[in-house]
Amino acid sequence: MEYNKFRSFLKKLIKIKPWLTLGSILLNALIFSYSAVNISCVRWILNAFQDGLQGKGVLHRIWPYFILLAVNAAVRWLSIRGSSYLDVLRRYYYHDSLRVQVFHGLLRSNHLRDRADNSGKTFERLDDDVPAACFPVELVTEVAGYCIFTFIAVGSLMLINWRITMFLFLPLSLCLFLIKKISGRIRSSRKQNRDMHDRASSLLSDIVTSVLSIKTMDAKEPVLEKYDNVIKQRTRAVVRDSLFQNSVSATVDIASVLCIVIMMAAVSGLMQNGSFPLGDFAIFICYLDTLNDCILRIIELYTETKKAEVSYQRILETVEEQNGLCLGMDGKLLPPLSSKSVPVSGGYCGTPAHPDVFPEGEGTAEESYGRLKQLSVSRLSCIYEDGRGIRDVNFQLYAGELLVLTGPVASGKSSILNALFGIVPASFQEILWNGKEVQNLFTLFKAPTVSCCLQSSHLQNGTIRENLTLGRNISDIECWKALQSACMEREVKEWPGGLDTLTGENGIMLSGGQKQRLLLARMLLEHPSLYFLDDATSALDRITEEKLIFNLKQRIIQDNAAAVFISNSEVVKAAADRELCISQGA
Repeated sequence: MEYNKFRSFLKKLIKIKPWLTLGSILLNALIFSYSAVNISCVRWILNAFQDGLQGKGVLHRIWPYFILLAVNAAVRWLSIRGSSYLDVLRRYYYHDSLRVQVFHGLLRSNHLRDRADNSGKTFERLDDDVPAACFPVELVTEVAGYCIFTFIAVGSLMLINWRITMFLFLPLSLCLFLIKKISGRIRSSRKQNRDMHDRASSLLSDIVTSVLSIKTMDAKEPVLEKYDNVIKQRTRAVVRDSLFQNSVSATVDIASVLCIVIMMAAVSGLMQNGSFPLGDFAIFICYLDTLNDCILRIIELYTETKKAEVSYQRILETVEEQNGLCLGMDGKLLPPLSSKSVPVSGGYCGTPAHPDVFPEGEGTAEESYGRLKQLSVSRLSCIYEDGRGIRDVNFQLYAGELLVLTGPVASGKSSILNALFGIVPASFQEILWNGKEVQNLFTLFKAPTVSCCLQSSHLQNGTIRENLTLGRNISDIECWKALQSACMEREVKEWPGGLDTLTGENGIMLSGGQKQRLLLARMLLEHPSLYFLDDATSALDRITEEKLIFNLKQRIIQDNAAAVFISNSEVVKAAADRELCISQGA
């Protein structure tokens, strides 16, 4: 079953720009046919010289072959340039389309929070497993060219002496049989290698992230010792994998030597009695080396396919099974997240876990539901694998209100917002927006209907402007207004770079309070029906917090919007219209 999914994935990849694949096969066939033409010319020239030793004319018989060799060289040069160009294009389309699919799958994942917390591992799979999963499709055109040449070579050798040709292929055929038998070992070796690579990368990411804590706690020695042990385990896995691959290549080389020995033993007697010309002997020798390369390429394709199967499974784990049907499709064919699902073999590519709530032809969530007047949530639950979470949360919210959710640490306050946003798996009895039932949370609780500032919100390694706009077409005037509402305008204006000031990775060049206010400014760029804030003022002093909450209340009244604010701050509680206390697990 799993292999069928992988095979379907490879077929989808090939269908991306199929004309590139066909063109690459044709050019590779021309490249490798170059050897066949050269070998045939050498054979004819040697046979002509052998006839010349018997008193026959030579020069007038061989000059056309030299012209053919020159034309063949020019065709090969052009074919190599064209093949290189097509291969780069194919690699770009395959990798780019698959990465687009992985990102779409991540956004549809029911465990988006876990993927965000393991961003290092996700990046490794995008960086390493995507090229590995696509490599067999990239290699197949070269192998196809080799195979076309092989058919030409075998046909030529069979015409010269079919018995010797059959003996030549016996050891090489045994090699292919052996590789097929140990395919399970190839897959297992590759999986161990990639798993150890994941462990080493994740540990290195953790060390870099927590370098200050390691230094202040004087934990350098044990941390480095742990990393050294992981690196040693990874090295052993890589060495085992490499030794195994090299052993396979050595086996094929030994088989090639056996072929030469068999051929020389078979033709020695024939050459003595003159029934096996020198040119025929030369063509066997020349073809044998190229045939050996062809067998090596076929074996490489087979082994790389087994490795690619491991990478495909790792990608599938990242995007989850229900989102795996899209993998391999052209990214340009994908619908937006809120549009209808696209049928594919074995299911649908779109939002298979949740049917779309908007009829075709209708627009945004607000156009279907209207601006928020009343939100009613009944029996909202979010249970994690370890049993923690929230159960049966109920609340109502009206336009113009600020609702604050309070409660002890780890009581599940953040899980409520994460569940509504679809970041974590959730269940609910009923959610009503203006009295209309919401079937799919993900299509409603997103911009421009909802704007948020969560604990897990992230700043890019870019400028103030880039972190505010996130690539959207937003003017500097709007950015300054949002910064003013977030009580940060004066500071940014005093910086030499202004909106072009760099924030560093995840805001490392900003203070905790500046980072929070920049995230709040990004939220306040929108004018949604509903705001979600999760402990968004914890790093602010009391005066700044009071100003910011006042600005937020003014925005809510001005837009007739509403806000849900998770906080235990007395300032927020004092400004709230209603307070909902979340006990442990609700």
